[in-house]
Amino acid sequence: MDINDMLSLDIETYYDSKMNFMVGLCEQLNLAEVFNLSLEKSLGRKTDIPYGIMAEMMIVNICDNHYPLYLLNEYYKEKDLEGIFHSPIDLSQINDDRFGKFLDAFYAAGPRKIFGELSAQAFANYGIKVVNINYDTTSKVMWGTYETEELKQGVISIDFGHSKQKRQDKKQIKMGIGVANGVIVDAKVLSGNKDDKTYNSETLEDVKDVLERLNISTEDFHYIADSALFTAGNLKKAEIRNIKLITRMPETTTLAKESIREALDRRSQMREIEIQTSQGKVSKYYIIERDCTYEDTKLKCAVCYSVNLENIKKKTIVKQVIKEKEVLRKLSKTYIKTAFACEEDANKEILRLFKKDLKKVKYHNVSIQIIVTEKKKKGRQPTDTSKVEHIMEHFLQIEISEDEEKIQKNFEQACTFILCSNDLSLKAEDLLREYKTQIGVEKKFHQLKSPHFVNSLYLDTPERIEALTYLILISMMILSVAENVVRREMKAEDAIIIGPGGIKMKQPSLVAILGVFNTGIGVKVITVEGKKYRSLVRPISESHKKLLKYLGISECVFYWNE
Repeated sequence: MDINDMLSLDIETYYDSKMNFMVGLCEQLNLAEVFNLSLEKSLGRKTDIPYGIMAEMMIVNICDNHYPLYLLNEYYKEKDLEGIFHSPIDLSQINDDRFGKFLDAFYAAGPRKIFGELSAQAFANYGIKVVNINYDTTSKVMWGTYETEELKQGVISIDFGHSKQKRQDKKQIKMGIGVANGVIVDAKVLSGNKDDKTYNSETLEDVKDVLERLNISTEDFHYIADSALFTAGNLKKAEIRNIKLITRMPETTTLAKESIREALDRRSQMREIEIQTSQGKVSKYYIIERDCTYEDTKLKCAVCYSVNLENIKKKTIVKQVIKEKEVLRKLSKTYIKTAFACEEDANKEILRLFKKDLKKVKYHNVSIQIIVTEKKKKGRQPTDTSKVEHIMEHFLQIEISEDEEKIQKNFEQACTFILCSNDLSLKAEDLLREYKTQIGVEKKFHQLKSPHFVNSLYLDTPERIEALTYLILISMMILSVAENVVRREMKAEDAIIIGPGGIKMKQPSLVAILGVFNTGIGVKVITVEGKKYRSLVRPISESHKKLLKYLGISECVFYWNE
């Protein structure tokens, strides 16, 4: 090549490896093909940018800085679009109208169905085994003003509801997810006013479809959820569908109160067990097993006393004792100054106090005495002192004292909870161990709410909000699969990778895995007579190689050449 040829070369260098990595994960799940087939079948037409590539472009954006639709063009400016998405794309094609119409098409094709197909593909590809699924919901605050068309079937309602983010003043949407071994296996976008009991009832109706899709046998499967699952209707529905449940019995039920009291009376008979968390921490419990019946449904129960809760509950109880004492002192000051005309009126007020104001006193002994005082009647007094009229006034003197026995009893009850299952073959220890996996759902919610994945949704219709939320859930599912597979393979090899900041990791989080690909892989793009040739600036690191090997992604994902 002579000097003139060399001068005509166009050479650029890009560092978009995190984007390439996400596309590699999508390709492992045949994501583009699934979207193309579903949306083209639904709408009967193709687009300039294939639907699957648009889905990948939005997922990459979601997993990075999550620019709103109207800024996608800016987000992808100065990126090697063809090299990242392995398809010819021009920056001028990227606009909010195109991607808004994509969200409409995604909604019309059935986003939950597409989520299910991709989830099944991921579990089959990576051989992820599922026995139990933990279900729960979370809410997402919406900052705009949204109106749902009246009587429009199937459209979520962006509405006020019980806010798990403590923002009762804002409308919201909700998301329900099912997690197995830290991997999202099922997801559903819900109206903002959907309550958890209804969500669990509806999910029980279609959980068998999820099990069939993932090839899970119902024989050993357990549906695990928090106390919102515990209703007579849900227990009966599970029995009819032959679904085994594990849940927490609400402490407000009469059965729970009786079971806790009975267990604490037999505290010496409770068995000590220890459960180790995934972080290596040990949780200590005392448990006792019992069989019971709730609304004609037989249950196996585990009454559990948590030693790890003691410090937290002790602080809570101390605050409650102080608060209750202050309330009683104010009441005492009020009544020592309040005069009653006769003893009968004073006694009536004492009865009223014990029935209402003092009914919920939990930590103190309260006694009330009537104090009688004599004073001269108001008005001009006669000169003859023997004729001076006197009246009797009655005051209530409230005495309060801490009841150590009550305080201790409430403290122990606060540290105690009941787990139950309609699977009568389970032992109390198994019930507790399985229910403790519910923490996996909470971790996904923390990640899901992180600004790293989604800050605001910036859309103007409930349909597009729902479609974009499903894309967010698909992104989380893909990354949770990657996290699970990487940790599984690293554990099998006792391997270590170097994460962001040079930190050695044995169990990298999904954020850390993305961070490994955030920098360090440069791609040189040489354009000759309009044709592009890509190659790595330098060989990738051992950590990159390990992660790609575990996930079945080729190095070529970074330097794709047509």
